[in-house]
Amino acid sequence: MTDRRRRLFAVITALMPFVFLLLLEAGLRLAGFGHSYPLFVPVAGAPDFLRANPEVIRRFMVDERDTPSLWIRPVYFRHKKAPGTFRIFVQGESTTEGFPYGFGASPAGMLQQRLQRTFPDRKIEVVTTAMSAVNTYTLLDFSREILEQEPDAVVIYAGHNEYLGVLGVGSGFSAGRRRPVVLSFLALADVRILQLARRALSGFRPERPKNPDRTLMATIADEKEIPYGSPLYQRGLAQYRANLSALLRCYRKAGIPVFIGTVVSNERDQPPFISGHGPGVDAAAWQRRFDAGRAALVSGDARAALRELDAAVALDEADAEGHFQRGRALERLGRFGEARQAYLAAKDRDLLRFRAPEEINRILREVAAEQGAHVVEVQEAFHRAAKNGIIGHDLILEHLHPNLRGYFLLADAFYSALREQALIGPWTAPVSREQALREMPVTEVDRLYGEWRARYLMSDWPFTEEKEPFWLPPVKDRVEEIAGDYYRGSIEWPEAMRRLLADYRSTGNAAEAARVAVLLAEAFPNRLDDQRAAADALHAAGRSDAAVYRRRALEMVSAVRR
Repeated sequence: MTDRRRRLFAVITALMPFVFLLLLEAGLRLAGFGHSYPLFVPVAGAPDFLRANPEVIRRFMVDERDTPSLWIRPVYFRHKKAPGTFRIFVQGESTTEGFPYGFGASPAGMLQQRLQRTFPDRKIEVVTTAMSAVNTYTLLDFSREILEQEPDAVVIYAGHNEYLGVLGVGSGFSAGRRRPVVLSFLALADVRILQLARRALSGFRPERPKNPDRTLMATIADEKEIPYGSPLYQRGLAQYRANLSALLRCYRKAGIPVFIGTVVSNERDQPPFISGHGPGVDAAAWQRRFDAGRAALVSGDARAALRELDAAVALDEADAEGHFQRGRALERLGRFGEARQAYLAAKDRDLLRFRAPEEINRILREVAAEQGAHVVEVQEAFHRAAKNGIIGHDLILEHLHPNLRGYFLLADAFYSALREQALIGPWTAPVSREQALREMPVTEVDRLYGEWRARYLMSDWPFTEEKEPFWLPPVKDRVEEIAGDYYRGSIEWPEAMRRLLADYRSTGNAAEAARVAVLLAEAFPNRLDDQRAAADALHAAGRSDAAVYRRRALEMVSAVRR
């Protein structure tokens, strides 16, 4: 055999495995094996519109049997962006989704209504891709598909789930603890050969136990204790920095302005979930000082309490509970700025990392400055509004999700940032905070549903040691009846809103009927009846934005005639 033939034979031999893999991949696809989960899919019955794929969470699962019940709330938008449309995409986690109230309470829902009223002659589309329990891996993975939809701006609020969210460094839903491994998993998620391998391997491991009576918080944490400053703690910060930098760089290269908000959580009214001693600490000495400080607090002697708690923190700087009780003493002494810092120190040292440490906000500001993104100081806005400048239950429901007042502050911060940058056009008629708060797109059914969901969340670990029973209160009126049906899942949100609208019409409640009708019109921009209903309800309520929905209805009728 000549040298040339030997070389050719060697090349063919080397290529054969790759040819085999290509043929196997093609064969699997032709046979219909496997799945792809795009971010956006066509709307059934409305081919001109897209919505978020309700099954997109599956593409982040190593074993699809483990898929939790998570989805992006559907917002319809046109597949082909209409001329003159200003389109904003919103990215983030459960707070950005509007948990527990729903889309109307979310930054996307509030911005949609307020911006549309600010610019009645423009088409405004605010599309959410936020989903509970996800983190920057998901945001980065979605960015390419978001860019394909021609955004004019991107709004981001995220940072709490880097440790225990899906693909987090301490999560039960993980593809690996190292970033290159996770990125490779995401990049190759659509490859059918790998899907086949994952399915085969899943046969050798038990399915992750599922209990419909437990909350996701109670099941998602594999690493329940991640000490402050530990290697795993640092890995979570490094993951956030690298993913956020890649995400913002992607939008910067495309010329898309990004508005990213600092994250907030409950400082005063959420004690550390899990507290523990640092290495080499004299636990007995710490306990004596800590107990003396607690006793002094109970007796009302805040100065003595502070002396003892200062000593306890000096003995063990890593114990979260010592910092938290020290915050209590400082607050009683009226030293509110110091109290806030003590509460933040306690939150950062909480071993169970369901709340972002303060270093997340520091990284966010640094990366945004590097990549030219606009930082929206949501945390500062909450501190200004909170009692004594310390965020608690006056703004937050449980550990980190805002109540309705808090959600308004969050959306208002982004609205103000968009206005400062003069995006969309001349802001000749901005909607005041008072008017926006009064017309907040959250119905009484949404409020009840959200409060019940929050109470259910807090009936399980980590808020309680044992799962506690939760029952809905007795029904008092038609609104509570509708909310109860919606909460139990016997009807979905659109049907709940249509029943609520009918009830308000029958009782002559024009203001609330207008609120519900606008929500339906924004949720279903493809439905002519909803646009007409919104126009009629707004006119009956004496609101000037009736013209927006009347124009939409006329445009839809004209399009059908053409």
